[in-house]
Amino acid sequence: MFDTLATVMRRALVLGATIGFAVGLVTGLVGLVIAGWPGLASGLVGAVLTILFLGVTALGLLVSGRVTRRGGTAAYAVLMLAWFAKLVLFVIVMLVLRTQPWVVPGVLLVSIVGTVIASLVIDAVVVGRARIPVSDRV
Repeated sequence: MFDTLATVMRRALVLGATIGFAVGLVTGLVGLVIAGWPGLASGLVGAVLTILFLGVTALGLLVSGRVTRRGGTAAYAVLMLAWFAKLVLFVIVMLVLRTQPWVVPGVLLVSIVGTVIASLVIDAVVVGRARIPVSDRV
């Protein structure tokens, strides 16, 4: 049986969220040892934010896949809108977090970067193992 875009994205989201929470837990525990409770909070917040932003990308891909039936330009527009919204939201969230006294910037950065790298690896593995037909004549 072949995979659909929805099953591949669902698999990538579940595995990405799982590994994201694991990275958040590890960076949070290291942050707890280094900086106390603010370090733990920074590690967990970084991982949760990254998982949410990666979810916006997956949602954009799913919506653009449904819009593709209407034309390729509409699918690209939906995907670019999702990425632009994510960029604007990320800048706003980072500006707000920058002013919070409980944020440990180093732990937050390591958590975000670690979760993004782990998610990219998961996405590559999931897409690489997906059984997607190359032709419509199967």
